[in-house]
Amino acid sequence: MDRRKSVVTPERFASGMTFDQYVAYVATPENLKREGSGRPRADMSGHLRAAYAAARLHESQAAAIKWLAAQPGGPAKVLVISEEWSSDCRRDVPMLARLAEAGGLERRIFRRDGQPFRKIPPPTPAAAPARNQDNI
Repeated sequence: MDRRKSVVTPERFASGMTFDQYVAYVATPENLKREGSGRPRADMSGHLRAAYAAARLHESQAAAIKWLAAQPGGPAKVLVISEEWSSDCRRDVPMLARLAEAGGLERRIFRRDGQPFRKIPPPTPAAAPARNQDNI
């Protein structure tokens, strides 16, 4: 694979969810019926909103990301692969949203898992288009 060419096209990146869209999606019946991490999914949207409200960057952190983003070839986008059943994601996604905001970075969130993710062998991309294709 040629590492100089990203598999994430501008169209693919744009198809991701914003933080607000992701938080809203987490509470949907569509999401809650998906397989969880060994147990039924819980609505974690309230937790994500509260974690976002509480997330703060130190002034020096905000200045650093602004400086970095302003550099030639500096970051312009943040791509997050997440599932709300993961405690790491519940902790990190709200902070990544704050970091991206501070740097003026465009961000998109993609679900990690498809409908089922442990009970059957990994499907092909054609058989599971909703599944994150990077995990197949």
